[in-house]
Amino acid sequence: MRRSRAARGDGKIGCVIWIAILALLGYGLYKFVPVKVSASRFEDFMNEEASFGSIKTVGQIEKEILGRAHELGLPINKDNLKITKSRELIVVEAHYEVVVSLFGGSYLYTWKFDPVARRPLFAV
Repeated sequence: MRRSRAARGDGKIGCVIWIAILALLGYGLYKFVPVKVSASRFEDFMNEEASFGSIKTVGQIEKEILGRAHELGLPINKDNLKITKSRELIVVEAHYEVVVSLFGGSYLYTWKFDPVARRPLFAV
């Protein structure tokens, strides 16, 4: 009885390489997507708070933004948050970095974020 060459049990290295690539991609998504989602939620919240700039004080806005940053696990404090309010405009700026640890801490990636929210103030 003749055996087929494909039935010998020999494997192809290409399949192993593709599985390794997919595993690395999945690991990268697992590490980076939560950071990006938190940063996007924080930026949306900054824009929302800037929209209420005409009815809230700078202290109230700062307190709420810092509280939200703490909830999202972002390293933002009073030093890297700047709120400027003039007669016609409010500007909220945050400059922070998130360090993503890869492969058990053998590689650290520093991701920098600099969201800015500018909104006109309306008389209420």
